[in-house]
Amino acid sequence: MNSLWLLMLLIFIAGCADSNTEQTSGHDTIVLKVAAAANLQYAMTELKSKFEESQPDVLLEVTYGSSGQFFSQVSQLAPYDIFFSADTNYPQKLMEQGFITKADYFPYASGQLVLWAPEGSPLDLETFGMQILLDPSVKKIAIASPRLAPYGSAAVEAMQHFELYDQIKVKLVLGENISQAAHFVESQAADVGVLAYSLVCVPERSNRGEYWKIPTDAYSPIIQTGGILKTSPHPAAARQIRDFALDHEGQEILTRFGYTIPEAN
Repeated sequence: MNSLWLLMLLIFIAGCADSNTEQTSGHDTIVLKVAAAANLQYAMTELKSKFEESQPDVLLEVTYGSSGQFFSQVSQLAPYDIFFSADTNYPQKLMEQGFITKADYFPYASGQLVLWAPEGSPLDLETFGMQILLDPSVKKIAIASPRLAPYGSAAVEAMQHFELYDQIKVKLVLGENISQAAHFVESQAADVGVLAYSLVCVPERSNRGEYWKIPTDAYSPIIQTGGILKTSPHPAAARQIRDFALDHEGQEILTRFGYTIPEAN
């Protein structure tokens, strides 16, 4: 690390220290900036609520998006404290670049893929499974961008496993992240989607469509990992939310929202 880069990093951290702290009732409240993969939208909302109940002096400011976008932003010194990715690849790359230490890297959940069709769809997912994507009535298939989102690359892998990809790739509609792909199906911009189970098992969507779980041997395990960033001005508080996500209550929340728990935990 050259001296100019180190100086810039120290200035950046000093600037963040002020912006990440606010006065509440006469004492400082730490505001942690959390970068969270879009598949965590519902689970993280509950994690945030329960964590802030247990730690009233720490508030979470959560931004959702694709893991690839967050990787690019963090590499350019975006002011996040902790990153919950949808894979192992991006946090490991950040470790290689020196933004996350090995001690602050952690697996927290494993995700699953599903086919999802909106309420009223004539598609029989349960009977035909992935083969339904060949149905002539299916004009558009929503997935997350394979370039930016781990769930998108897993969707392509599943299609290739069933030897469908070359036949249906012209039907693909790419969301910037997995949440946007789900919105494409909800808004009928797509007939069906290959989505994260965590986004369709909640009442908001399970009552407005049908899903079919794609066999897990059709794609590589989606092991979701995270890391506390060296640039965080509040590493101790960042470790508190990490520990909360990994303890019994946090893991129960993640399980309820459709995740399984990695053996490493």
